[in-house]
Amino acid sequence: MYRHILLAYDETDGSKKALDEVTKLMKSSIDSKLTVLHISDEKTANEPRDNYTPTHAIADTSPGFDHQYMGNLSVSPDNKVRTTEEEHHEIKTPSSTHPFLVNAREKLSLHGVDANYIHLSGSEAKRICEYAKEIQADLVVIGNSGKSGIKKWVLGSVSEKVAHDCESSVLVVK
Repeated sequence: MYRHILLAYDETDGSKKALDEVTKLMKSSIDSKLTVLHISDEKTANEPRDNYTPTHAIADTSPGFDHQYMGNLSVSPDNKVRTTEEEHHEIKTPSSTHPFLVNAREKLSLHGVDANYIHLSGSEAKRICEYAKEIQADLVVIGNSGKSGIKKWVLGSVSEKVAHDCESSVLVVK
């Protein structure tokens, strides 16, 4: 049915329902591969800190600034801009030790479902779509946010943005 399914998971009620739906999908799709992705604003443990970096100061104090998406534009003490290929790939650093991913792994293992677990930081909708394209996921499963009224109008919904922006098919679970 599906070759590669990407589940966006953040421990909300919507994402827990999405996890249940993915469990059903994986049981009916023997050859499918599953990746569970958690996006957070926090810095990953593997990300190097550089006190000479103006972008770190901006990223730490400005909501919505996506340092990792922009790449490392930091200036070293010798005033040379560093843009190596190795730094560009820092956004791919997997971390399956985040508590949300540990919980997802426990729930999926109860049903005999194997998965890859990835933790990235940045803008949720942008990262989900970006990563889905990178791993060539043919289905993205995401929970409905549950926002309504003014809050939804002002902030928008991650699931709506993903459904609109992703190149892959998107299943929004309510």
